[in-house]
Amino acid sequence: MANKYVLALLAAFAISIPAFAADTGGYLVGMFGQTKIKDVDTTGLNNVSLDDTSTGIKLGGGYAFNRNFAVEGAYVDLGKAKVTGTFGGNNASETIKASGLVVTAVGMVPINQQFSLLGRLGLINATVKADASVGNASASVKSTDMKTTFGIGVAYSFTQQFAVRADYDVYQKLGDSATTGESDVDMISIGVVYKF
Repeated sequence: MANKYVLALLAAFAISIPAFAADTGGYLVGMFGQTKIKDVDTTGLNNVSLDDTSTGIKLGGGYAFNRNFAVEGAYVDLGKAKVTGTFGGNNASETIKASGLVVTAVGMVPINQQFSLLGRLGLINATVKADASVGNASASVKSTDMKTTFGIGVAYSFTQQFAVRADYDVYQKLGDSATTGESDVDMISIGVVYKF
């Protein structure tokens, strides 16, 4: 009787090894979507026209320590916002661009064999560049600062190697209040995951 229990435990352990191995290891991520740069300062401008949505990308990878926790690193291009108007009777414009390197801790909640819910919290080393012009005069300022980011998502695995993922991320107060100004940037994206 004891041997039967031992054999049953060994069999269960052997069956579980492939499933566990599929939940751990490295992976690559490629995401593409839409960004929105919020809180663009238009103080002093008349006849304002603001385009604060753009195209964003996220390229990176991570390591899953188990089926519930991973660490990710990525480069994100958060697109740009452009505002035009008049200032003192002259045409004026400003273009703001944001990008950065991101490191996040990722919590994963498997719903079934294919679906998982995701939550992210981390830091972005963000570079914000603002190019402005009034009449024939122009100026450019840039800042690089460490800021916080968080997000949620959902993943669907087609195989042990390939999955699709949809993310919503918030990058908080990017920029410098004294130079470029600070703005939250939202990104909604969809992409693929390759596990290895």
